[in-house]
Amino acid sequence: MTNAEPLAHDESVNPDSAIGGERLGIVESRPTLLSNVSEGTIVPTDEWLEKYQSIKDKLVCKTDLDAQFTEKVIGGMAVDVLDIGTVHFPTGTVFACDPLMALEETPPFIQTIPAGTYPVKICVVPSKKYGNRYACVKVAIRTEKPVRYELGMTGHEDLSQDLSEGEFFGFDVDAGMGCIADVRTQAAFKDYWAKRLEEDPDIDPYNDLFSDLLEENAKAHPKYQEEYGDWLNWTVPDTDCNLPVFASGWGDGCYPVYFGYDAKGDVCAVYVRFIDIEESYPNRDS
Repeated sequence: MTNAEPLAHDESVNPDSAIGGERLGIVESRPTLLSNVSEGTIVPTDEWLEKYQSIKDKLVCKTDLDAQFTEKVIGGMAVDVLDIGTVHFPTGTVFACDPLMALEETPPFIQTIPAGTYPVKICVVPSKKYGNRYACVKVAIRTEKPVRYELGMTGHEDLSQDLSEGEFFGFDVDAGMGCIADVRTQAAFKDYWAKRLEEDPDIDPYNDLFSDLLEENAKAHPKYQEEYGDWLNWTVPDTDCNLPVFASGWGDGCYPVYFGYDAKGDVCAVYVRFIDIEESYPNRDS
């Protein structure tokens, strides 16, 4: 399975927000990509980058995503912040995906962050009516406030499509979970899982790894979690590579990642956006 960044609309950032009710996969029309073997990253061609530079301003997020981590009420809904530990980025090359479906194959973003270990926070919308929903996940890199939110891009996107304001490319979620981590964590998981498969070729990541871990974490940290677990900060055995895993807003769908930059142009946070709180909640079915 490849990481197909679909083109969707940012009206509510939920599974119903894709254009025409569908997620528009772009795997069939990819630019030629060059592999940077030493870093394990993908380098887009000059042609792709030139096209991207001409349209990137259309892809910025105009919502102040960081407000979800500083305000108490967004769009009339109370919000809270859940700290789930830290995430280690030994290379600063970032990827995000559904960890139960595409953890081994997902390409990284062309945007990078400084190598380091950073806090991970989740903006939660507590609700008896709708359940406790995870609206946004933040990897906090610096304390400065973002003034620009740039859409994370992998170089796989089909930029020949006509883009309108508020549309985005994002990663597919088919198992109700998302994650964000360093490419070295991805490589460490590949090695770990390959050894597990040698012992038992019939195992799968959810039933034979994450299911029990999520349940155990929910018992240890029950706040804003259901019985079967809604988040996990798991370290690949015998490594210092960890993988924050979290429930994806309303569930399956297409979700964007944004890199927040401060007034000096330095990256200060990375955001996985699941729910546009102001747009989504007033329009939810009763």
